[in-house]
Amino acid sequence: MTPPDETAGPGVAVFDLDGTLTRRDLYLAFLAQALRRLGPARPLRAAALPVLSARFMLRGIGNDRLKVAFLDAILGGRPRTTLEDLAAAFARRAVEREIKPAALARLERHRRAGDTLLLASASLDLYVQPIARLLGFHAAVATRIAWTADGRVAGTLAGPNLRGEAKLDAVRAELAARLPDAACRLTAYSDHASDLPLLAAATIPVAVDPTPELARIAVNRGWRVEHWSGAQGGGQAQASLAAESRA
Repeated sequence: MTPPDETAGPGVAVFDLDGTLTRRDLYLAFLAQALRRLGPARPLRAAALPVLSARFMLRGIGNDRLKVAFLDAILGGRPRTTLEDLAAAFARRAVEREIKPAALARLERHRRAGDTLLLASASLDLYVQPIARLLGFHAAVATRIAWTADGRVAGTLAGPNLRGEAKLDAVRAELAARLPDAACRLTAYSDHASDLPLLAAATIPVAVDPTPELARIAVNRGWRVEHWSGAQGGGQAQASLAAESRA
């Protein structure tokens, strides 16, 4: 089967980060590193996180509320300079250790084809932006942290959590700013059903190491399914209907 980036003419390739390019969720990994290095910012709020996590698993609260609760408890009130230094080191290690070899190969194919590379993630802009620069993306959109006037984490988000329609809106806004007159072929890669709006809007949607839900949807809609986690060497991703849950 011809790889999607080998169709005629340059286009746009949009990649999700967690579980698609990476082997695991970097949001939790970054917060865990912050805890190890800095300790909890707000211990009383951190103590409530297991209860909130249980409520999330029982669908008592949504992803947005849980994400903000973790952000506030672990990073809230910390100075921007401290977190930017931590995020820069985290991004370097993530690029060295967490990116799937097949993902790097697919990025390089799109780069050689002259495609515009856009990283689109619900993870925090604090580390997504340096990861995008290290991987050679032209641009990145991510969930943005809100900061206080004196440069500390406000404990909330500056804008939406980039899941679902919010991610698609951010991608469209970024592409409109960069390619206002272009009607480009759009290839989108994701592992998770939360990115269904983005995948459905793409010319070429690709489910990468998909969760069971996304795998079923991809098969029903005739979308490409690829398994990158086990790909070796030159990054020849094998088409697969096997589904894996995000680590």
